[in-house]
Formats: sequence, C-alpha cells, structure tokens
Amino acid sequence: MTLQTFFGLDNDENAWLLVQRSEGKTVFLRRFQNTIDGLNELSKFIKSRCEKPKIYIKSTGNATLSLLKYLCGIPDIEVMLVSQAGFKQYQTCLPKNIVRNCNATFDEAEILANCAERKF
Repeated sequence: MTLQTFFGLDNDENAWLLVQRSEGKTVFLRRFQNTIDGLNELSKFIKSRCEKPKIYIKSTGNATLSLLKYLCGIPDIEVMLVSQAGFKQYQTCLPKNIVRNCNATFDEAEILANCAERKF
C-alpha cells in the first residue's frame, strides 16, 4: 500500500473520471458512474489504493456535493475543491514540460492529480 497517493476527479456527463498519481507518474485511469453504486465503488476503490489519499476535485455544483458524501467515509482523506477560476490558475502554475499520459477525456482529471501532487 502506498502511503501518499494523489487523485484528480473530474465530472464528465454522468460519470466521474479518476486519475491516480504516485511517485510522479500517472498510474491509473478509470470512469465511475455518478450513481449510488458508482459512487460506492469509487469510494471503495480509493480506500483500497492508499492510506492517506489526497484528492483534487473540480467543483461542479450538486454533483460534487453528492460525491463528497461518499468520500467522507475514507479515513485520513484530504479533499480540495477547485473552482473553475482556480483550475485555470493551477494550469498556469504547472511546469510546461509535464507530459500528460492520458487521452483528452481524462485531461482535466490528470491536471487536478498533478496539482494535488505538487501541493504536497
């Protein structure tokens, strides 16, 4: 089990896109449906991957608040909600030489995971 793992979560239509970063590398990409079962599965997945998850989520209104209800059951979790303006600011602060490892669909989730890792 990894002591510190970083996640970025972005809402895409009716799903949450998850990017996991560890030791400077994107190691996992996955889509979870924005349903009760999907959110339970997302919470269990994060719990199983690390002891102290650090998660950045781009705030998308009610969908984000519903997600937080499920994430609250994870011990030692740290969650940062990022506004649209904050997200744009983070993009300007990241090094230009970061190579993104994922497809365009997961791009914003990967940027959020990079931000979580850099703020550590």
